[in-house]
Amino acid sequence: MSIKKILSAAGVLAVCGGAVLSITAFSGKAKVYSTQTAGHRNISEIVEATGDVHGDKTMTYYSDVTAPVSFYELEVGDAVTKGEKVVGYDPSDLVKALDQAQLSSESAKNTMNGQVKASDSNQAKFNKAVSDIEIYRNTYALFRMAGDYIDQDQYQENWDINCIAAGINKNIADKTGQINSLKIELEKAELEGDTDEVDDLVDRIKGLNKDIADLNSDLAGLPPANLSPEEYAQKVIDGNWMSDIMRNWTESSTLRNTYESQILNSYQKEQLKNSYDLSTISVDMAQENVLKASEGITAEYDGIVTESFINRGSVVSKGSPLFTVESSDVMKVDVGISKYDIGKIATGQRASVDIAGKLYAGTVTEVKRLAVAKDSDKAKVVVSVTINEPDENVFIGLEADVTIFTDEKSGALAMPLEAYYADDTGDYCYVIRNGVVEKQYITTGIKTDDQVEVITGLNDGDVVITDAITDDSVGSRAQGSVQN
Repeated sequence: MSIKKILSAAGVLAVCGGAVLSITAFSGKAKVYSTQTAGHRNISEIVEATGDVHGDKTMTYYSDVTAPVSFYELEVGDAVTKGEKVVGYDPSDLVKALDQAQLSSESAKNTMNGQVKASDSNQAKFNKAVSDIEIYRNTYALFRMAGDYIDQDQYQENWDINCIAAGINKNIADKTGQINSLKIELEKAELEGDTDEVDDLVDRIKGLNKDIADLNSDLAGLPPANLSPEEYAQKVIDGNWMSDIMRNWTESSTLRNTYESQILNSYQKEQLKNSYDLSTISVDMAQENVLKASEGITAEYDGIVTESFINRGSVVSKGSPLFTVESSDVMKVDVGISKYDIGKIATGQRASVDIAGKLYAGTVTEVKRLAVAKDSDKAKVVVSVTINEPDENVFIGLEADVTIFTDEKSGALAMPLEAYYADDTGDYCYVIRNGVVEKQYITTGIKTDDQVEVITGLNDGDVVITDAITDDSVGSRAQGSVQN
């Protein structure tokens, strides 16, 4: 606006030329300017924008179950009340699914218990088979040891008999040799007719024969080198027992291997337990679905239906959208704020909302961290202004004009915006003091569409020029035509 005033003033000078100079500089008459008086006023800085009315909360309802819709009467634009049941389901299929889940769970439970019980029984049989194997192994070893003792005793006995018999046979051989030698001497003595020698030799031969006879009797009296009947009988009995033990041992080993293959390990038992747990979860989910279907869908807050995706009788899937509701008890206007003004906006600021010519008080409740571009407009940040007390005349979707009061002061020293200028040195205005035009640099604060707050440079009652003017008029005589 200052540039416009400067150009306007320059145009006046270009047209009027020296006539103006002669009027202001050389005539005795003071020039009359439009002026206003700087004074203390209530001043507000504002940002204006346009947006659409929406509910403060928007919620799309989704189906909790897969089932036919038995009750639904909403259309776009209908009002709903918090706690109102708006969707009902036909739970017949879900009840059947619950029955099936319960049967499957019971079957999984029986399967788990049956297999675990059978495994426990096989474990007991396996343990018994292992114990029997150990008993048969030890018993067989005892019988084998007893048989070995019999064989060892018989071996020692046979060794002793053979040693005695060998000694006897050696004596018999020695005595037989002696007899043969004496017989030679006897023949010689008989030829020589030596009767006394013959009698002596005959007696000696008889004695040796008697010794040989006694030795043969001793040899014949030695025990046989075989098992005794009692030992043999014991040997047979022990052999039969060992055969029976070996047969039972083999059978127990087979049973052990069979039962071991039918015992569930910890992982298999855990798998059965997991299958059962999954089946119980399926039952819980089926019960939850039946419960949700019986409860239907109720509105969570008062609002207006803005979208509807279903009809009564349609079959909806779990998770599919049903309808969308915007709240009607708390309503807002979403407006786009440019990069030039967004720095002035903050939550809690007062606002005025104009809907179809009716004004409503509002409050800035949210400044989104996202700039959105609509159509060909540059991106703007979305700011939500909540309508403090909406009534029945506030309709969702209507366009609303919003004025946001970004800064407000009471009793601030202010001057008209038309009097405001700025250059490289700073902000300034033109005042009339003592009938003369002066250029006054000022420090400014809040700026509105028609007022500028002056922090320093002016006093209450100073007359500021609101007409277009340039530095060329500084020092000239002037009087004001105050416009209040």
